[in-house]
Amino acid sequence: MGDKNNNKFEDVLEEGQEACQACGGELKAEKVNLEEFEGGKLYLMENVAAYICQECGEMWVPEPVLAEFEKMMETAKRHSAVAKPKKAKKK
Repeated sequence: MGDKNNNKFEDVLEEGQEACQACGGELKAEKVNLEEFEGGKLYLMENVAAYICQECGEMWVPEPVLAEFEKMMETAKRHSAVAKPKKAKKK
């Protein structure tokens, strides 16, 4: 991701949560890696903004970050489907 997108996500963090919804602990803005293993493929987005609870370790990812990750996954799936060559039928 470019700096432009990271700045947008950092703006979201500044407006967001103050306390962990799980334990009430302090949340700290940090960069994390999002990973999703689906259909035999690993989807990865590195260095995205998220909140990490300093008490229990719970991670909260702002909605714009999750939306961007899901969009990236869908784009990769479409490209993968287009890239697969079709087998010729035998006569």
